[in-house]
Amino acid sequence: MCTLIGLWRSVAGYDLVVGMNRDESITRPSDPPAVLPGTPVIVAPRDRHAGGTWIGASGTGLVVALSNRRGRASPTARSRGQLVLDAMRQSSVAAVDVFLQRDVREHEYNFWNLFVASRKEVRFFRFDGELSMARGHEGLNILTNDGGNGATDPKVQLIQGLLAKAPGTSEDVVRSLQRTLRTHASGGDPGLCVHAARGGTVSSTILALSNADPGEHVLLYTDGPPCTTPYRDYREVIRRLPSPD
Repeated sequence: MCTLIGLWRSVAGYDLVVGMNRDESITRPSDPPAVLPGTPVIVAPRDRHAGGTWIGASGTGLVVALSNRRGRASPTARSRGQLVLDAMRQSSVAAVDVFLQRDVREHEYNFWNLFVASRKEVRFFRFDGELSMARGHEGLNILTNDGGNGATDPKVQLIQGLLAKAPGTSEDVVRSLQRTLRTHASGGDPGLCVHAARGGTVSSTILALSNADPGEHVLLYTDGPPCTTPYRDYREVIRRLPSPD
């Protein structure tokens, strides 16, 4: 049950601040954020099993993140993590839209949700046998396994309550995201940091992209659940992204 929290055009000095917990089998290995081979520049953690990723940022100015949907489990389907890498190579959010329309005709996929953002716009894409799109908005945007900004989604409601009074500075917002992503299930509320016998929250990422200076980008990552694993600073990696046009 991956969860992404995105603050778009609402944090001073930053076009986008994102926090995401990855929920996965504990037997599925991954590598921490790095600059991946090829062009454009892509910064992302990497799934060692299939070679893709679940979240990343590219030199084209895009941030793309994935959550899985229930409903299909074909062993021959193409890696959804590879789809994320392909999306990050596009030139804009609108270009990702065009790319996805073609790609879902050419490949078999198990169902997915995609968060795609730039300094200009945010869109959510859903594939459940058919491709659909919804636009995000200024302020708080949330992606779960049920899709984007679901008004009746208990996780969305929980996060909205936790971040209703989130401070506006980037440092305070990052701290608020860390606290929120460590939240466990309690009193009937769902948890964002999930623990189970065979899996749960296996990593957490916080990414903040400056709207003026790549030297001010922020990238924090835990290789484990954020409630017990300290966030490590990967600023030297994310600051290798070029300034978007």
